[in-house]
Amino acid sequence: MAILIEHVDVLDPAAPRSTARDQSIFIESNRIAKVAPAAELNLQSLIINHQPLHVINGRNLLAIPGLISAHTHSPENYMRGATECMPLEPWLVWLYGTCGEYTARDHYLCAAMSAIEMLLSGVTGSLDHLWHGGPWKREYLDATMEAYRDSGIRATVAPMYDDHDYVLDAADALGYDLRGSVYGLSHGGYRPDRDDYRRGVLRDNLAMFDDWMRDWHRSHDGRLQTFLGPAAGQLVTTECLQWSLELARKHGAGVHMHCVETRVQDYCIRRVRGKSVIHWLYDEGLLSPEVTLPHSVWIRSAEDLDRLAERGAIPVHNPAANLKLGSGLMAMREMLDRGITVALGVDGACSSDNQNMFDAIKLAALIHNLKHHDPKTWITAREAFEAGTVGGAAAMLLGGKVGRLQGGQLADIVLLDTRNAVLAPMNDAYGMLVHCETGASVRHVIVNGQVVVRDRKLLTMDVDALVAEFFERADALPFRHPIDLKTQKDVDDCWVFWWKVMDDVSRQFAS
Repeated sequence: MAILIEHVDVLDPAAPRSTARDQSIFIESNRIAKVAPAAELNLQSLIINHQPLHVINGRNLLAIPGLISAHTHSPENYMRGATECMPLEPWLVWLYGTCGEYTARDHYLCAAMSAIEMLLSGVTGSLDHLWHGGPWKREYLDATMEAYRDSGIRATVAPMYDDHDYVLDAADALGYDLRGSVYGLSHGGYRPDRDDYRRGVLRDNLAMFDDWMRDWHRSHDGRLQTFLGPAAGQLVTTECLQWSLELARKHGAGVHMHCVETRVQDYCIRRVRGKSVIHWLYDEGLLSPEVTLPHSVWIRSAEDLDRLAERGAIPVHNPAANLKLGSGLMAMREMLDRGITVALGVDGACSSDNQNMFDAIKLAALIHNLKHHDPKTWITAREAFEAGTVGGAAAMLLGGKVGRLQGGQLADIVLLDTRNAVLAPMNDAYGMLVHCETGASVRHVIVNGQVVVRDRKLLTMDVDALVAEFFERADALPFRHPIDLKTQKDVDDCWVFWWKVMDDVSRQFAS
């Protein structure tokens, strides 16, 4: 079915107040065929070739590209709002110790909840760095893809895996035994043959992912994609990343990996490898535009920023999570000034704690003001917005295909009600979208040429039934009950290690 959106205002950086007034958008199949003034592009002017035509009245609406979250973890939806005042490392031990092992249905429900929240707040695309608190099974991967399929969102799923934990190595060297903790055991722990064991598991997982990618990558008219998700720079070997990139390229997919989110990670990687994570990846030829690096907080040196710019890998800024966990501020201005494409993510709902990209965009536009004294260097509203659209498209390997409202682009469009008090009066559109909008103005959402939200109602899923099932299941999970003594001790031990590393780092910075 073709769609004609008539008499709509369109976000346009070249127009006065960044708004092209009284336009029409014609959609054929899953693409934008044309954007033009309504006087030129109307029902009478179109030759539809006898295909059905759905007309949307665009008066008092503003059309914007759908937002793209380039990093989240759908399994965290059960645990939103469950923690505070914890840095990442102790938080991870708590997470591993209290999440339990999900069923396939749990993964479906969590992905569905992400999709529901995102679509209703104007997010049309998501990159889900999917974790599981136990061994991977194909059914968990399929359940997540099925949820995104059913929701109508554009989604890329990258399952997480690892093969060696360099944080545990650094802890050993400092005299801290974390291997017997729930976190340590999940990464090899005391198993004497852990390296051989992990590599065996890695080979088995990659074989499973290969079959899964063959079935799902670019399926459903290209709306669903599969990436590889090696967990983080401190959790993988060079061999793991080489195999991952090779498999990703086999399927025309990408690699998505956490990158120096915290000072502790940066400290441990440098202590064990003798160089920064970006220097290591650069030397091994593992940086490329197919590689996305969520967080990238502690990429600070000019040399590493230049390496990143040269190879074209894409950092993903997650400002809400990095603030809540106290991880730090990405060098966003320095990256943009070098021509590095920066994407934005909401991160998981236990560290963010929502899936609202308007929040992420606003934070990205504001928090760096405290870092740079010259206001001319502050992040502009347009830069922040485009990180959440054009940057996200590049992260999903859809650069030039989605993220703008122009002919030939995939039809991922959000229509905002400009009569909503949030957007009144409509001054500069970029400023209003970044500094004022919350998602409350979202009226209609189109993904891949299909209307999935109409008049703020999701058309693809029974939201009430899914929410009811989600609530019922959450009550049975371990984190909803008092923490057991073993997990509490593991968390406490990690706090001691964390303080030791942070004290060392502080002394280094002081000197």
